[in-house]
Amino acid sequence: MRRIFFWAHFVMGLAVGLFILVMAVTGTLLTYERQITAAVQNSAVHKTADAKPLSLESLSDAAIAAGGASGNVLTISRDPSHVAKLAKGRRDTVLLDPYTGEVLPDASKGVKTIFSRIESIHRWFAFTGKRTDAGEFLKSTANLVFALILISGAVLWWPRKWKWPIVKTQLFFRRGLSNAKARHYNWHHVLAAWAFVPLLTIVATGIVFSYDWANRLVYAAYGEAPPKRSNAPAEQAAMTETARDTLPAFEPAPLDDLVAQAAAPYGGWRRLEITLPTPDAPELSVQVDSGNGVQAWKKRTVTLARDGSGIVGTPVGDVASPGSKARRVIRYLHTGEVLGIVGQTIAGLAALSAVVLVYTGLSLAIRRLIRMRRSAKA
Repeated sequence: MRRIFFWAHFVMGLAVGLFILVMAVTGTLLTYERQITAAVQNSAVHKTADAKPLSLESLSDAAIAAGGASGNVLTISRDPSHVAKLAKGRRDTVLLDPYTGEVLPDASKGVKTIFSRIESIHRWFAFTGKRTDAGEFLKSTANLVFALILISGAVLWWPRKWKWPIVKTQLFFRRGLSNAKARHYNWHHVLAAWAFVPLLTIVATGIVFSYDWANRLVYAAYGEAPPKRSNAPAEQAAMTETARDTLPAFEPAPLDDLVAQAAAPYGGWRRLEITLPTPDAPELSVQVDSGNGVQAWKKRTVTLARDGSGIVGTPVGDVASPGSKARRVIRYLHTGEVLGIVGQTIAGLAALSAVVLVYTGLSLAIRRLIRMRRSAKA
């Protein structure tokens, strides 16, 4: 039986090894994409020694002057040196200087272009920058075969006898090995042991992205059907001059006071998302995020009475369906972001381990082929 697993592992590794290598290298490069992009964006903020950030009221006015409308979302960070973001739509975001309210050029455009190209290669083998059905098929197939390689590799790794002198040789790197073959054999087994769980998680979640049947299974587990995608742009209520001049039937409290009420129960918040209201709206919606931006369970939407009388109702968490929640977790489990910076680092190290596993695996396979050829000639 082990012989069958070995040759299946051997053949599959030779067949898709280079494709796996491409996914592993690009996955490693994408590990800290979010942090790098944010750091470059924030570098555009130039704070002087005596500068003080604008009040939220002034920043909101600056957002409206920059084309903001009711329903748009103004995101501010707890760190006052970070840019404020006005989201007009899914792909339309304006960056604002938190000290002056000026619209900032997106300093991360070049970085985003680089990461976008890497991601295209990672997802579709689109080396030319253009997505193709053939590239997507090859990537999906290679990822599926990689799952089989990992499972067959685990069977081959499993010691025949669980004795510590034997097991430790497959769990720890050994020094003083005499040749490259021995080193590669040791590296292959050690990295396979330590990276197996995160790699299998990355590959399994990737299968959900690649195949509709896998995506449907996620929702079917909760008795749901996948939601239909819509490319229709979200409607926005433009804040016209007439609307701005409309006087509400009450005296709105300062925005800073309202936001302070929303954030008060959440001392560890990291960012706030303020939905710009119409001038006569009696309520204000603020989402308080205590996570890294993708951890939905660390977000709470707080509704406040704009007259300053306090919070309306109970703060609301993630209202998505169970299937949609699971699908979102799978999305960010693939990158490790669901577990924060630690999860990202584990995912990045697992991808880097996959690079070495492919290298050592192909090295050992080619050596075996050479020996087989020599034996055949003899």
